[in-house]
Amino acid sequence: MTTDTAGGAQGGLSVADLTILRPDGRVLLRDAGLTIGAGEVVLLVGPSGCGKSTLLMLLGGLLDSGANGWDVRGTLTCGGRHVDLGTERADIGGVVFQQHALFDELDARDNLRIARDHAPTGQAALGTEDLILAIASLLGDMEPHREVSGYSGGQRQRLAIARTVLSDRPVLLFDEPNSGLDIVSSRRLVALIRALCRTMGKPALIAVHHASELLPMADRVLVMDPTRASLTEIPPDAVVLERRLTDAAPAAEPESATPDWDLSQARKTRTYWFGRYLIGYLWQLCAAPIMLLYIAAGGAITGFVTIWFGFNYYSYGGLLKALLHDETLIGLGTVQERVALPLIVTILFVARNSAVIAADVGNRVLNGRFLAMENLRIPGRLYIFAAIMLSMVVGAVVLLCLGMLIGAWVSQETWHLQFPNQYRPLFRGLFFRNVLGANGWPLPIMGWVLVKAAVSALLASAAAIMIGLLPKTSGQQVSQAVANAIVVGVIIALLVHAIISALTAV
Repeated sequence: MTTDTAGGAQGGLSVADLTILRPDGRVLLRDAGLTIGAGEVVLLVGPSGCGKSTLLMLLGGLLDSGANGWDVRGTLTCGGRHVDLGTERADIGGVVFQQHALFDELDARDNLRIARDHAPTGQAALGTEDLILAIASLLGDMEPHREVSGYSGGQRQRLAIARTVLSDRPVLLFDEPNSGLDIVSSRRLVALIRALCRTMGKPALIAVHHASELLPMADRVLVMDPTRASLTEIPPDAVVLERRLTDAAPAAEPESATPDWDLSQARKTRTYWFGRYLIGYLWQLCAAPIMLLYIAAGGAITGFVTIWFGFNYYSYGGLLKALLHDETLIGLGTVQERVALPLIVTILFVARNSAVIAADVGNRVLNGRFLAMENLRIPGRLYIFAAIMLSMVVGAVVLLCLGMLIGAWVSQETWHLQFPNQYRPLFRGLFFRNVLGANGWPLPIMGWVLVKAAVSALLASAAAIMIGLLPKTSGQQVSQAVANAIVVGVIIALLVHAIISALTAV
């Protein structure tokens, strides 16, 4: 356990008897402690997966003790406040996340303003000249009205730091702030952090994986040792740190436990890999249980509404229900199976899957996966786009048939509820008169119903792919692409149904 008289008093941080158990029972820390004095910068280092980020989340109030299986015990003291970590949320730390977590929907200045406006001290966070100068030193080369996606990684990191500073938490917590930065940029960043801490008199805890280049900028170093479930202070010396991390590294698994990575199997053909993508998209776009339930619900509701309201309102409120029964049933069956259900099921299918496609393609663009495929000589666009469009056409036809069958069955049962003395064969003979022929097979004109669904799905999927392929620099742009794809897909479905219906009288 580390000790420092500058700890919990006068703006410092002190944690004692800290024990953290993961939901799987693994112990991350046992009876550990740490102290950070006001204005101090302390590096938290340790092997990957040892729990550095978990400790930051705990100090930032983002890890619920006792929730989801986490078991946390210990006490925290900061600025006169005492927290039982086993029962209370320790929201004393402002976290600067490794992924920056900037708000894509706001420009750079508004990312700062929203943090300032929700800070407990409100405008007081900008009340000192020293703090204004410190913020300016972080953002001096940045244009305040730009979208955050337009900045470099280092600039986004500095913007995230400034935003956290304005939230006015007692402690600053940094999760891998030097990730993706070169040595010079990393040292400059930590120097800025140290200057901020000195200016504000706030302690900072910086979790890092590669710490050697940051040692000259740190006041102290803590090693998180998963083999001993402990926190140990060491001198800020590269040789000592390397030796200590080597000792803290978990033992390697025995060779007998190594998974089989046999890559000597025969090469798979392009047809095989296309089939893998096709099966995946067929499931995702067509056969997933939630999709089947979605289409079934649309068909069932349409079938019920058609018959229930058809007979109760079309037939003069029921006064001529018996007299106009046969003609009403024939008309309702024609409208439902040839117009209403095909349109409704197609819109449901296209709207949902346009969103899925735009999100899938947009995220592949955002994360550079298409570029990776191109670099590896994988025809990814051919595999993915062909699989999507084929799945959409097949799914539209199959799910339309499913929706029509369920709609017809619900219509029949709704009709039988209204006319309990009539036989179901009478319903089928009248309801399907303009849908099925005498032999029970669909009439030729019903083929155009399937064509409408297939063409709508094909064109909507192509539109969603093109929308998803537009350049993306943020998750906000992916979300906007999803919304646009839904609107465009539904418009395409409406136009296709209107045009084909007008040309074929379906």
